[in-house]
Amino acid sequence: MTKKALSIKILLVFTFLSCNQKSKQETTNEIDSDPKIENFKNLLLGSWVQPNPINEKEVQGFTLKNNGTAESINMATLLYKKWWTEEGKLILVSESLGNGSSSIDTTKYEIINKTNSILELKNGNYTDRYIKK
Repeated sequence: MTKKALSIKILLVFTFLSCNQKSKQETTNEIDSDPKIENFKNLLLGSWVQPNPINEKEVQGFTLKNNGTAESINMATLLYKKWWTEEGKLILVSESLGNGSSSIDTTKYEIINKTNSILELKNGNYTDRYIKK
């Protein structure tokens, strides 16, 4: 194979790959702007709480904000930072504080029940139920 033919084949491969990448990006943008997905995200906005297992007179949970940030409610050692949805799942980024150290964790929750006032999230075998505040 000549150098010229090899160069042309390499150029064609790069052209194909760049067009394929652009197509994937356009598809992603179309999905992100889907009104059904936006409506689903809007339904998740707000504060979600559950009884505090340590003090039954208090609640704990998180607030999901429109700008993609999240905040913890009455949880000093688990600070929620960000959130988004992906394929019908809720992804929460949190910082765990304790014993003088901290760690960042990204957890993907399966949404198994969502109404205007109830949100049930599953992670492995563990399910949490939250009420809209």
